[in-house]
Amino acid sequence: MGSLVIAGAVQRGLDAAPGWLIRAAGGVDGLGEKVFRSLPLAEEATVANTLLPALRAARAHRPA
Repeated sequence: MGSLVIAGAVQRGLDAAPGWLIRAAGGVDGLGEKVFRSLPLAEEATVANTLLPALRAARAHRPA
């Protein structure tokens, strides 16, 4: 569940924010990290099992 929430938030940010702001945030990775660190996720949520799947999902929805 956590990775779906993060992926959705990252996608919303990518869709809504201007390019310069996304770059300033560190791109998809930086934006995902900021969302991951700001949410009150379960203790079991880690970078490996939550953030990385969210980033893969966000990248899969980005146009090339």
